[in-house]
Amino acid sequence: MRKLFSMVFSAVLLLIVSGQGTWAQKGKVYDLGTYPYGTWAEAGGINDFGVLVAQGDAADGDNHLFRIELSGSHTGQWFDLGALGAYEEWFTWPLISDTGLVVGYAATSQGYVHGFVWTAKAERTDLGALPSLGRNNSVAVAVNKLGTLVAGYVWGDTPGDDYPVVWTHDVAWNSGRLAATWKIHALETPNGFPYGSVASVNNLGQLAGSVGNDDGIIVAVVWNPVQGGKGWELIELPGSKDWPDVALVGDMNEKGEIVGDVLSPDWIHGYSSLWQPVDSKRRTYKLTLLPNLWGLPQGDTAEGINDLGDIVGASWDENYNFVAVRWTTKDPTSVRSLGFPGDWSLAFKVNELGIATGTYGGGQCANECVAAVQFRPK
Repeated sequence: MRKLFSMVFSAVLLLIVSGQGTWAQKGKVYDLGTYPYGTWAEAGGINDFGVLVAQGDAADGDNHLFRIELSGSHTGQWFDLGALGAYEEWFTWPLISDTGLVVGYAATSQGYVHGFVWTAKAERTDLGALPSLGRNNSVAVAVNKLGTLVAGYVWGDTPGDDYPVVWTHDVAWNSGRLAATWKIHALETPNGFPYGSVASVNNLGQLAGSVGNDDGIIVAVVWNPVQGGKGWELIELPGSKDWPDVALVGDMNEKGEIVGDVLSPDWIHGYSSLWQPVDSKRRTYKLTLLPNLWGLPQGDTAEGINDLGDIVGASWDENYNFVAVRWTTKDPTSVRSLGFPGDWSLAFKVNELGIATGTYGGGQCANECVAAVQFRPK
């Protein structure tokens, strides 16, 4: 469902107003470009050890998965985890856990796209799909820090029929050695909302995502784990009074704080958003709308949040540029440019070290390139 954001970013803006006195975040910039001989690359997630993942093309023209380290003797080097053999899924980027487990997608020998996990040694496992529900394709878009819970969505032959799923982890003996196994579970959706996807998971076992229907109404939700491992309880998150029909989840931290977007029905106007639990069981949430660079709701996006309350995403500025920005839960009334290179940029995820990963274009980058900014000193 988040792949539809490509339509938002191409919308024509009709008004120019003055900015609201924000300032650029000063920090260390990692301009990582693309893989050698590649023409484009997009940043994915980053773990708390400074290892990020990305996707892009290589000399063979195929879509590849990459790992990039931002510390040690290999700082800035790209490591190829192999060709994915599948078309690029819009607004679907790989993620990495603190244990080094990478999640994403790849083509199968049967011609489908499946969610996969890659170990730190680049061994990959097919997560499968749900053919019993008529959905032979899947994508893994979320993993917790422990690398024990993976989530995403499955789909079939009908465009837009995404359905939310989660994979649980187990370890069993296989061919004389311990091997990880993954079991797929279909998640509950509200009555009248047959579609959806999971965007983020945490170590507590919470799942956050969005569900939708044929009328174009999309609701932000969280699935809380039920004691005893008996599944998940579905909870709808509050919507905006002005735009109650579209709410999309981007990320969630260990506190259960969730970021995303509320948008107008045409997806052109909207605000980046923060949902925070107000009770100890995380069953009730409050919604805070985040400011943007020009003070008007023009389809900004909040994509990542860490446990310290740093929120990253992008906002339109007064010059019609999409700019990578940072908010904080400590002061949700302000927004700051992260100082990414290029003419436009988008910050995707942020770790506990204060390193935000993202993608930019323009300047020295002919298409899309990878960058990261460390806004908190070591």
